[in-house]
Amino acid sequence: MGMSGMTVSYGGVVKRYSKGLTSRRCLLIFGLVLAIAGVTGFLVPSKPGDLYAMGVGQSISYLVIGLASLYVGEVWNSEYKRIFAGAIGVFFLAAAIAGFVYSHYVDSSLGMDLWVFNVEHPWENIAHILLGVIYAGTALYPRRFRDYSYGTNVSD
Repeated sequence: MGMSGMTVSYGGVVKRYSKGLTSRRCLLIFGLVLAIAGVTGFLVPSKPGDLYAMGVGQSISYLVIGLASLYVGEVWNSEYKRIFAGAIGVFFLAAAIAGFVYSHYVDSSLGMDLWVFNVEHPWENIAHILLGVIYAGTALYPRRFRDYSYGTNVSD
C-alpha cells in the first residue's frame, strides 16, 4: 500500500504529511477566514441594503465559529475534527437554504434578518452554501490512512 504525501526526517523521527484538504487544514483555513470576517463585521459599519450587511449577531457567530474551528483543528483528534466539521457544514447549509426560502417570501426592501444572519443578497446565501459544502465535504470525504494518526507521527 503506497502512501501519498511528503515524508520528512528529523534525526530519528519520521513524519508523514498528507496532501489535500484534510479536516485539520479545513478547520484551520476556514476558521481563520471566519474569524477575520467576524472581526471585520465589528470594524466595518454596514446597514440593510449594503452590498454585504453584517449585523452584530452575524459577526459574533462568525467569530465564535472561526475561533472554535481554529481550536478544534489544532487540539482535537481526527475523529472529533470530522464530527465538528460536519456539524458546522450542516449548520451553514441549513442557514443558506433557510436564507433562500426566507428571501423568496419576504420583502427585502427593509432588510431580512434570519435569526442572526442577514440574508439580503443571494450571494450571501451562496457563500453559506460554499462554506457548508466545504466543511461537510471535508468531513464526509472517505477516511484515509492519515485519519488514524494517534501516536503515529502522521499529520492529519
